[in-house]
Amino acid sequence: VPAVRWDVHAQKMLPEPIASRVRHTGFVRSAELADNAVFAVSPAETAAMDPCQRLVLEFGYAALHDAPLDRAALGGSLTGLFLGFAGTVVLGCSDEPEQTTGRGAWGARELPVVTARVERAPLIDSIKSVGTARARQSLTLYTESAGVVTFAKLAPDAEVRQGDTLLKLDDRDQVLAVRQAEVELAEAKRTLTRYLSLNETDANIPPSTIDTAQSNLDLAQIRLSQAQVELSRREMKAPFSGRLGITDVEIGDRVDSSTMITTLDDRSTLLVDFTVPGSFTGKVVTGLKVQARQWESPDDNRTGTVIAVDSRVDSTTRAFRARVAIDNTADNLRPGMAFEIDAAIKKGEFLSVPELSVQWGADGPYVWSANNDRASRSPVEMVRRANGRMLIRGDIAEGERVILEGSAAPSVLLAD
Repeated sequence: VPAVRWDVHAQKMLPEPIASRVRHTGFVRSAELADNAVFAVSPAETAAMDPCQRLVLEFGYAALHDAPLDRAALGGSLTGLFLGFAGTVVLGCSDEPEQTTGRGAWGARELPVVTARVERAPLIDSIKSVGTARARQSLTLYTESAGVVTFAKLAPDAEVRQGDTLLKLDDRDQVLAVRQAEVELAEAKRTLTRYLSLNETDANIPPSTIDTAQSNLDLAQIRLSQAQVELSRREMKAPFSGRLGITDVEIGDRVDSSTMITTLDDRSTLLVDFTVPGSFTGKVVTGLKVQARQWESPDDNRTGTVIAVDSRVDSTTRAFRARVAIDNTADNLRPGMAFEIDAAIKKGEFLSVPELSVQWGADGPYVWSANNDRASRSPVEMVRRANGRMLIRGDIAEGERVILEGSAAPSVLLAD
């Protein structure tokens, strides 16, 4: 017996060495030399594979190579590979009668196995997308009228509050216009008041004259309002709290409504838009927590919250847009940064078993479940591989144990 295949002296499940019971054996040559790296199979899984399984992989690869066909080019194509093999059962005989009863007897074939507990685990799909951050509110500021700058509070990156005066233009003409409108309004009020007082003393002031005086008063109020609006356009106030950008405007410069004064950003919260496959409609919703990682700083992970989801799926990309808010109270992030958004979507819970416990047969995948001291075969449906375990559906229950290593058959007794 080749030592690389089976160390007969290390077997402890038999009452005596196999060498004293079996005289002749047959082994597949060089089965231990399987190159697991070629087939992307882990060393642990390779060690647990049946030698015939290894040969199926190797002969299948050799058939493609001899064709000659490129297995990479065949990916996704309707190509079938047919393999034929035959199994041979070799029985060992001895002069002693076979024991058929008693735990540990050769007839019962008590075998040691390694088992693992069946657990329940969530199926989590991860959505990764890249987006560019922008400020919660962002504006480029222009003046509403033309004039010479007489006041400017535009220091770069300076923090301003809503309503703060940022810039003033020469407003001497507008101030005089307001004063003139105030005088005209006062005169119109006095005229209307005098006419009404005279009528109370039986003076015969025609109604048309009183109506004209009332109209003049209303027009004076409108002219005053217009003058005040023109005066307000000579200064620029911050529409919201934020920080200013760099500007080239200085006191004494002449500007007009097409001159960019500066930018204003409220970056206390950054917004990042990212695309989501249409299959996740109804799963990516407002309030969902996601992980946001700076593209340039892989170790800087932050938690964001989905605050908006688009109402339709794009007919070209079959994806929809979602928006994430990232807290920036510390003010160490800037609009324009690239972020990788990672959203974990839970899609229910399934039974979870180690990958090595799932085997393949003619009818599909199955596991050996250990019931007391017996092994039974249970067909399963594979859902997803996740972190070295397999999520499955099947007629087994949480808490049962499945066999990872060791031979199993319905008549096998399992050693403790």
